[in-house]
Amino acid sequence: MFKTLISLGILALLYVVGGSLHAETESMIYGGFALSAFGFAYGIPAAIVYHWALHRSLVRAHRLPNRWWLWPTAHHGSIPPGDRRLVLIWCAIGASGFLVIVLGIIITTIGLWEMLGP
Repeated sequence: MFKTLISLGILALLYVVGGSLHAETESMIYGGFALSAFGFAYGIPAAIVYHWALHRSLVRAHRLPNRWWLWPTAHHGSIPPGDRRLVLIWCAIGASGFLVIVLGIIITTIGLWEMLGP
């Protein structure tokens, strides 16, 4: 299942980038902006749920260090096995939101760059 989702994500990435190469400048700018907004819309709430789930899991296991939020991924090894799947799923969803945001910024930047070109 996870490998299928990775494959679909790669195909979607190639489709978006390939489509943006043949798009008009204005469409690239608006499309990239919309893609970034979509990434923010689901990535930020997913990141909040991830941090909440990680905090709750580490507190229940009595493994919550000080300043855990500075490097939350460093504490994935301390997550109890029963909580690991839930916490890491939310981590992956939040991380994919970040990647969608970056992709939108790249597409918007390419559109703006083409607008300034000759």
